[in-house]
Amino acid sequence: MKQFIGKLLKIVKWICIILITLIVIEILVIVIGRQINRRTPEGGINESMYADINGTKQWICIYGQDVNNPVLLFLHGGPCYPSITFDWIAFRKLSADYTIVEWDQRGCGHNYPDYQETDPVTGELMIEDGKALTDFLCDYLHKEKITLFGHSWGSLLAANLALEYPEKYDALITSGLVVNEKISQKAYKDHMLSLTQNDPEIHAAAEQFDPEAGMKNQKEIVYRLGYSQYSYNDNLFRDSDFSLIAGILFNPYCTVTEQYRQLMNTPAYAEYIDTVLTGGDIFGDELCGQIPIDGKTEYQVPFYLIDGAKDHGFSTMVEVAAAYFDTVSAPDKEMKYVDGGHGSPLLHSGELAAFVHEIAEKQSEKADH
Repeated sequence: MKQFIGKLLKIVKWICIILITLIVIEILVIVIGRQINRRTPEGGINESMYADINGTKQWICIYGQDVNNPVLLFLHGGPCYPSITFDWIAFRKLSADYTIVEWDQRGCGHNYPDYQETDPVTGELMIEDGKALTDFLCDYLHKEKITLFGHSWGSLLAANLALEYPEKYDALITSGLVVNEKISQKAYKDHMLSLTQNDPEIHAAAEQFDPEAGMKNQKEIVYRLGYSQYSYNDNLFRDSDFSLIAGILFNPYCTVTEQYRQLMNTPAYAEYIDTVLTGGDIFGDELCGQIPIDGKTEYQVPFYLIDGAKDHGFSTMVEVAAAYFDTVSAPDKEMKYVDGGHGSPLLHSGELAAFVHEIAEKQSEKADH
C-alpha cells in the first residue's frame, strides 16, 4: 500500500511539474509575442497615446510601415464598442499602404474607466470629436489630409465627417454602412416576414416588430428575431481569415483583462445601448438616428463601400446600403461585397487589404498628377 501511494505521489508530482512547465512556456510565448508586435518597423511608426480631444482624453494607436504613407483613421462601431481585440491584426495587413490610426471613441475602450463620460453623448459631439482628432493627426503626422474608414456606427460618423469637412479628407471608406435606422428596420421587417412564412412563431414576432418604436422598447422581439435561425450572425472564430486567439493573446495594445473590460458600457452611452456582457446586443438606434445620411448623397471625396452580402441586421440591411450607394455622387466610388454578415469586411482581412490597396493606388496616381 505504501509503495502504491509512493508511486501515485510521484505521478502527481510529475503531472504538476509538466502543467507548471506548460503554463510557464505559454506565458513566455505570450510575452514574447506581445513584445514582437510592439516593435516599430524600420522607417515606420508604432505608438499609442492619449490625445487631448475637445477637453477629454481619448486613446489612439498608430501603426505603419512607412511614415511617408498616407494616414487612415478607423472609426469603430457600437456606439461604444471598440473592436481592437481582433481588428488590429486585420489593419496591420493594410499598413504597407497606410499608416493606420485606431481610435477608442469618447469614454469607452481604453478611456474606461479613467476617462469615462457621465453625460450622454450626442451625434454632433462625436462629429466634433472626429474633426478635432483629424486636426490632431494632421498636425502630429504632418499630413494635409487623411483617409477615413468607418465600420457600422463608425461608417455613419465617418460619412458625416466627410460630408461636413471634405477639405480634411482624401477618401471615405465604409463597411457595415448605416444609412438611416428607420429605413433599415422597415427593410429588415419585410426581409424577415418573407423568410418566415412557414414558421408561424417567428413570423408572428416579425409582424409584431415595429420599426418606429425603437429596438430598446421591444427587446424580447428583437432578441427572438436576431437570434433566430433566419438571422446570419458572424462567428469570429469560424469566419475570420486570421486567428482570433492569436489576436487576443498577442495583442500589443491591451491584455486579456483589459480587452474584457473594454466590453463595459459607460454611463454616457446608457441611454443608447444594452450590456454586451450578459449576451445582449448594442442598440445604438437612438444615437445613430441623430445623424442619418439618407438624402445626403453629394460627396466631394471618393466614396468606397465594402459590405457583407449577408448583412441583414436591424440597422444595417445591405440592400439599404446598396441603394444608398447607387444614389451617391462622388469623384470616384466603388462597392464590393464579401461573403458573410455585418463584421465580415473586417474578418475577411485579405479581401479588405486588397480592396484598400486598390484605393491607395488610385490616391497615389491622383497625387502624382
